[in-house]
Amino acid sequence: MRGHGQVSELPDATAHDHVCWVYRDDAELHAVGMEFLAGGLARGERLLCVGDRMAEGLRRDPGALGGVAALSAAGTLAVLTLAEAYVASGGFSTERQRTFYDAATRRALADGYTGLRVLADVTALAGDPVHHDELVRWEHAADEFMANGPGMSALCGYRADLPEAALADVTAVHPLVHSAGDGAVPFRLFFDGRRLVLAGDVDTLGAERLTRALRSSPVDAGAPVLDLAGLRFADVAAYRAIAEWARSLAGDGEPVELWNAPALLRRTWRLLGLDEWASVSFASAA
Repeated sequence: MRGHGQVSELPDATAHDHVCWVYRDDAELHAVGMEFLAGGLARGERLLCVGDRMAEGLRRDPGALGGVAALSAAGTLAVLTLAEAYVASGGFSTERQRTFYDAATRRALADGYTGLRVLADVTALAGDPVHHDELVRWEHAADEFMANGPGMSALCGYRADLPEAALADVTAVHPLVHSAGDGAVPFRLFFDGRRLVLAGDVDTLGAERLTRALRSSPVDAGAPVLDLAGLRFADVAAYRAIAEWARSLAGDGEPVELWNAPALLRRTWRLLGLDEWASVSFASAA
C-alpha cells in the first residue's frame, strides 16, 4: 500500500508520493520543500516548483539543492507561478490540470528522468471561493493520477491560517498529511492502485465532506472498490454517504465492492436497509 497517515516529519521519497503539508510560515515551507525536492533528485526525477513563495524561497537560497542556477540550466528544475501552472490555458479545471501534468511527466520520462516531482504552494486557490471546490476535486483526481499514472509525485503546501473548513477539505483527499500544531485530520480518502481507501474517523460533521469527495472520485471501468480496513469509526451519516455513492454508481451498472468493512458497519448496513437501497458486495480482501 502507498504510504499514508498523519505525519510529523517528511517521509523518505518514494514513487507515488502525495503529501499535504500545512505550514506555519514561509521558512517552514522552504525547508520542507527543499527536503522533498532533494529526495526527488536522489531518485533521478525532474523537479517543478509552483507558486510565488517557492520562487522567492529559491531566489533567497541560490545554493539550495546543490545550485539552483545549474539545475535550471540543465532542465532538471523549473519554477512556475501559480497562474502559469494552474490558471493558464483558459482557467483552472481538473481536466486541464491533468492534461498539463500528464504532459509534463511524460516529457520528463522522455528526457531520461525517472519521473516528475512537484512542489506547489496552492494556498491562494484554497482560500479563493471561486477556485476552492474545483481545487479539492483536482487534488482527489491528482491522487488517482499519482497512484496510477506514468510517474508524478507532489507535495502540496497550504498555509495554516486558511479557514478550518478549507483545510479540512484539502487534507481529506491526500494520503499523507502534516497538520500544523496538534490538529488532527479526521479522515483521508485516497487511491491505492485502482482502489479507493477510506481511513480515519467519519462522523456526522464529516459525512458531507465525504459525500463530496466520493462524488468527485474518478472511477474506471470495472467494479469500484472502497477499502475500509483503515476506518476506525463511522456513524450512520457516514454509512449513508457510502451507500449514496454506491447507489449512484450502480445506476451506471457499476456495483461497488466494500473491502474489509468493520463488523459493526456490516450489521448496521443491514439494519438500516441499505443493502436493499444500494447494491454492494462485501469482501475481506487484503
